Amino acid sequence: MTRKIVQAVLLLLMTGLLSLVALFGASALKWANELPSLEALDALEFTATSQVFARDGTQIGQLVPVTGEDRESTNRIPVALDEISPAALQAIIAYEDAQFFRHYGFNPLSVARAFYEEFFGDAERGGSTITTQVVKNTVLYDLRSDRSMERKAKELMLAVELERRLTKSEILYQYVNVVFWGGNVYGIRAAAQTYFGKDPSELTLAEGLYLARLIPAPNVRHDDFLGTRASMREVLNRMVRQNVISSQAAERAWREPLQPRGWRVSYDERGNVIEAERTREEVLVQTSVSSDLSRTVLIEVRNFLTRRFGEGVVFGQGGLRIWTTIDVQAQRAANEAALRAEAPPGAQLAIVGLDPETGEILAMVGERPQPGVPPGEFNRATEALRQPGSSFKPIVYATAMELGGMHQGTVLVDAPATFETRGQPPYEPRNWDDAFLGALTVRENMNQSRNIPAVKALEAASAQAVAERARELGFEVQPFFALALGSFEVTPLQHASAFGAFANGGEQVEAHLVTRVEDAEGNVLFEARPRRKQVWSPQTAYVMLDLLHGNVVDTNPIALSHRASVPGRWLTGKTGTTNDDRDIWFVGATPGLTAVVWIGNDDSRSLPSTMVNAAGQNERVTSSRQPIYVWNDFVANALQGRPVSSEGFPVPEGIVFHRIDRRTGAITPSGTPAAMPATVDVAAVGVGRSLMIELAIDRRTGERATADTPWEFVDVIEVDPADLDEVLGGGLVEVEPISP
Repeated sequence: MTRKIVQAVLLLLMTGLLSLVALFGASALKWANELPSLEALDALEFTATSQVFARDGTQIGQLVPVTGEDRESTNRIPVALDEISPAALQAIIAYEDAQFFRHYGFNPLSVARAFYEEFFGDAERGGSTITTQVVKNTVLYDLRSDRSMERKAKELMLAVELERRLTKSEILYQYVNVVFWGGNVYGIRAAAQTYFGKDPSELTLAEGLYLARLIPAPNVRHDDFLGTRASMREVLNRMVRQNVISSQAAERAWREPLQPRGWRVSYDERGNVIEAERTREEVLVQTSVSSDLSRTVLIEVRNFLTRRFGEGVVFGQGGLRIWTTIDVQAQRAANEAALRAEAPPGAQLAIVGLDPETGEILAMVGERPQPGVPPGEFNRATEALRQPGSSFKPIVYATAMELGGMHQGTVLVDAPATFETRGQPPYEPRNWDDAFLGALTVRENMNQSRNIPAVKALEAASAQAVAERARELGFEVQPFFALALGSFEVTPLQHASAFGAFANGGEQVEAHLVTRVEDAEGNVLFEARPRRKQVWSPQTAYVMLDLLHGNVVDTNPIALSHRASVPGRWLTGKTGTTNDDRDIWFVGATPGLTAVVWIGNDDSRSLPSTMVNAAGQNERVTSSRQPIYVWNDFVANALQGRPVSSEGFPVPEGIVFHRIDRRTGAITPSGTPAAMPATVDVAAVGVGRSLMIELAIDRRTGERATADTPWEFVDVIEVDPADLDEVLGGGLVEVEPISP
């Protein structure tokens, strides 16, 4: 009877075992048919962090890919095995999979232990090998948190296939680049930079052991330094027993004063921890745009890349290498100038610095920084459309010089005037101070930023001609009289680029930030070829530089830009203020750098008339003060250590200098040196009986020419000054030497 019971029990056990084997076999067959393709491993290089470099090759930031429906960011920079210190690789292998070079994808004893602990225990470590972890972190990523028999079986089957397809070195390469190291840090390069601030080639054995210890649960284990330290001792002892390292090497590693980011640790002479204290420095999840130099610049780079290549390439694939035009010294100078800027409470600012010869953007600040607050997405340097005001006048006068025959000695009357355009209300501009200074030269009118003479200069050249030149420079304008006073919208970057044409012999070079883009394999995806166009003659460009140099250095009376000053450097520049003081500007240049500073409120409210400065004193808020202070600070530090020259820009052929009286235009030994085209006859210029005034008329009607009059129908007549009020009524006049 007993024998039959035993037989029955054995039969039941065998039946159950066979059923279990059959069930597992059927499940295994089903799971095998559901296995994903290992070709998905090729996608590793397409989910890498993109690196952004300055013009000198210095890395200035990263663009971290975002993946999945929840847009998780992945900070990963693939690295070859020969770019990792051998000690760190030894440490990772010893800690994670000491039998890596001996097994074929899995360790049977470890797998048995893992299955046991899966159902009967709760061990700290499972039976994963480096190979199975590659599988888990790539093709089975969606099942990474699933502790099921299915996931384990699939891992083993795929690990065997992976070992068949790849060499051990290739598997190890995949592993060190996919493994998760906390936050959004993936791969050993990002981990080395995050926890130790160094490249993986610089990692020591101790640092490698620390990183290896983090792998199973990095966010938790980073908080447990003492536990990590004890585990390191155990692994070092095991490495010595297995003859991986010598006891001396193990002792050196143990005594290394390890200081991972986020911890302050003190040790005794034997390597034992005396005290381990958390610092306030956290290992933060890196955002999709990261830069220690300028987040604004990185956002601008990101926007350029997404416009050109699409978000899929930038944030889905990543792995790009982007070279920019940014000059690290200039960008730091801009950052610091913005931090030190004295501006009305609540006001914003923008700074742009570029090289006028190449169009390269050297520095950019898009907002007034607030301590501890990262810059926002809105970049005022490239996106804020604001009226340039009087800082646009140089374009007006340059057009009048090329097309209207004006020069620095041309006299324009600053007096009440009405300008009419068919179908439009009469235009009656006012001066910023509501005063009228009478007859002054172009140079002095520019120095004092007189509005009415600027409109007359536009009328002399024609509003259409000024608008056409402005469009060539990148402005979107219409031909009306108010154009002369900057009554349209422009970004600070556009304004800097337009002004840069004066500083480059009249040639404007397209402003650009990115010079080259490569993919992860080194293929060139983009190379900058900025557009170039000759907007002004070299002679006109130089005359304008000299004219605006006067805006900085002329005295008796003092010019409005006189506060612009960088020791040892030749400067040229122009202030700008818009109606109701909504915007204040300074745009200027020195050899090698054109720069613009804008200050204003985002909601276009008027700026206050005064503010309390850093010295605790009330100071007027004007374009001749706050933007110039910021400009000086930026330019002085951006060019610090660079060759200094007070000579200014090269003088082109066809330019001569005459000393003129800035009020009358007369040639006088005591006058101000002024650059003029050699073709200008100024020998007889002066106030007296020889002075005649020129008036533009429309030959079709015999009446005064307007902005609508085509240039081919404009004639110029000479009028005696005594008849000025009767004939002209405050219109355009120009000194023209007439023989007695």
